Amino acid sequence: MARQTGVYDYIIVGAGSAGCVIANRLSADPDTRVLVVEAGRSDRDMMLHVPGATIRNSTTPLFNWSYLTEPEAELQGRELFWAQGKTIGGSSAINGMIYARGNPKEYDAWRDAGCAGWGFDDVLPYFRKSEGSDRGASHWHGADGPLKVSRGRPSLAICERFLDAAVEDDFSILSDFNEGEQEGFGHYDCTIDRGRRCSSATAFLHPALKRPNLDVMMLTLATRIRFEGDRATGLDILHDGRVTTLRAEREIILSGGAVNSPHLLMLSGLGPADHLEQMGVGVVADIPEVGENLQNHVSYRMQFACSEPITAFKYVNPLGAARAGLDYLLFRRGVLADSVVPTGGFFRTDSNADVTDVQVQLGVGLIGRVGKSVLQRLPKEHGFSLGVNQGRPYSRGKVRLRSSVATEHPSIEPRYFSDRRDLDILVRGVERMMSVAARPSLARTITHPIQPPRDRSAAAIAESIRERAGTAFHPVGTCRMGSDARAVVDPTLRVRGVRGLRVADASIMPLLMNANTNAAAIMVGEKAAALILAG
Repeated sequence: MARQTGVYDYIIVGAGSAGCVIANRLSADPDTRVLVVEAGRSDRDMMLHVPGATIRNSTTPLFNWSYLTEPEAELQGRELFWAQGKTIGGSSAINGMIYARGNPKEYDAWRDAGCAGWGFDDVLPYFRKSEGSDRGASHWHGADGPLKVSRGRPSLAICERFLDAAVEDDFSILSDFNEGEQEGFGHYDCTIDRGRRCSSATAFLHPALKRPNLDVMMLTLATRIRFEGDRATGLDILHDGRVTTLRAEREIILSGGAVNSPHLLMLSGLGPADHLEQMGVGVVADIPEVGENLQNHVSYRMQFACSEPITAFKYVNPLGAARAGLDYLLFRRGVLADSVVPTGGFFRTDSNADVTDVQVQLGVGLIGRVGKSVLQRLPKEHGFSLGVNQGRPYSRGKVRLRSSVATEHPSIEPRYFSDRRDLDILVRGVERMMSVAARPSLARTITHPIQPPRDRSAAAIAESIRERAGTAFHPVGTCRMGSDARAVVDPTLRVRGVRGLRVADASIMPLLMNANTNAAAIMVGEKAAALILAG
């Protein structure tokens, strides 16, 4: 797959959601030599492309960085599992495939925070450029882009039951979460193409691999960026047990995500000078906010047992599994062709707020704790889950080096609920979803709640959240974009204090939107490529 000449115009670190886009767009010029360095392996595994296999794909160590956070003080000292894709396609190869951009006002907040050119009107053309929506072309959607996006048409009856209950609780039903305001419930658009996952690799990287000027090195860990003066010129890599240095004559672009990109910057001497010196890393540029501003969605999973066979449990037996498998293999339809979280929505816990602050994802079955084996996570009875995410966190965490050894995972401190407002919002979100579950359309099939506890007091809910909450795996912000002197990258995504180096992934997002981050990360890749090509 790779010529491995050692000298390229551009080296992209990470074949994830943004990196695959950038590789495609830059290599479209046949005179430009492009290399993608990816620590993970190929995405040829058949199950990676089956939408209904997300539980397996998102937890298997084969395709996952399997990070663990530091003990979280506000979550009873628990270490949390963080799934992050470690394969061609990155997290877009293992995620729930929800295509949700967030509210336009959230991108306008980026612009107003000093990110000129990143307001919603500025970024909408890049969303549309990448998107091949089955809705057709419109002001909001693109129809001809390589990323295939389809309207949700879930096959399990629990999805419509939930929407009926939402209406009974005075919520609106929306047909499109990516068209203007997005308060209400409905079926999510998903990156699914005719029953198969459409990852960033499927959409952007694989079609470009026939180009002779594009190389990909898999199972290759980037260990350090090399500089000549203040210019990034090379990349040390660990491949087949040997360290090799590659040269980039134009730019190096980091697209490793909110954990890996700041990690590599700090290993390379770019970050808080005092921390780097403590870790024994020579300082190239003192950039205090590298690894700071970490934001993520805290997620609490409500679970309810059901009396009717309207959930995915009917497929957790040999006969049901065989039927689902045949339906998928022969017709690319049925439960295996759907997202496992096909339905949900967004709402405000404060009627005076400008935008929504909670997201809900309906799981079509009961799911065991993250970090358990696939078999342990499969349901043991009929039921459904409601993942309630605190969508616009106030709390901020950080990523730091554990040591100067590149193969050692960094320290991740999310510091969930370090700002008490986040817990209060999540409690109110859970309370509202308990109200939905009590409406006739759902109440008549619920036999008993599994989580939260029967005690409906705010204090009991808060305690259950502290005991059980996890994450929706949407980390951003650790290489914050801005126009101020402390920002890690400027609005053209160039790293401050050096030349020839950019970051283009979710880590540059200054504020986390109340939505899944994959669509936005792909947009960042599109805009980054345009900025690079513009010089």
